[in-house]
Amino acid sequence: MTPNENGIDYFAKDYHRRNDSVVYSDRILTVPNILTLSRLIGLPFLIWFINRIDRFGPVPALILGSCMLLSDILDGILARALRQISLVGAIMDPVVDKLIINSLAVYLVFRGWLPVWAIVVIVLRDLAILVFGLRIFLNYGTLVTPIIIGRITPLTWGIVFIAAIMDIELLKWILLPIAIILTIISGILYYQRYKDLLSQKKQGG
Repeated sequence: MTPNENGIDYFAKDYHRRNDSVVYSDRILTVPNILTLSRLIGLPFLIWFINRIDRFGPVPALILGSCMLLSDILDGILARALRQISLVGAIMDPVVDKLIINSLAVYLVFRGWLPVWAIVVIVLRDLAILVFGLRIFLNYGTLVTPIIIGRITPLTWGIVFIAAIMDIELLKWILLPIAIILTIISGILYYQRYKDLLSQKKQGG
């Protein structure tokens, strides 16, 4: 796989396979990156609204959370459509997603709306992905890009969180095991990617 002009090669089959000089951007303030930053900025406000749900009701938190969820779907689509795939965005998007998901998971456990055991898997998986991803990036200058199930997993957790906030118990308990299963499967698939990439690098590929 050929590295781009920044010396970074993207370990993915189709996600970033385009003309590097046209698609990859060194800019930070791209539309997808602004959407990603907006999610991070929105996180404390979302927690603030959730914390005051007895006063304001669930609607403000639901609207803000839904907008954040929508921006997570749109940023990748817009990055490809607008040819604004960037190194900063490729790193920032998954890190911000993990920060948001895990912050909300811990907070909802603190509020008693999710059981502790339910979030252990997602916290451990995301920590492992960040540690292995950082190691590979620092050692080899390579990014392990998202897989489809890895994109679906945080969206599923997002819906679980909405169900918990809205006190829709049936939906929460239906989706919670699905989210946990997706988390485990995606973790295994990411681990296999790391193994394959490390093997490829050691062989000089």
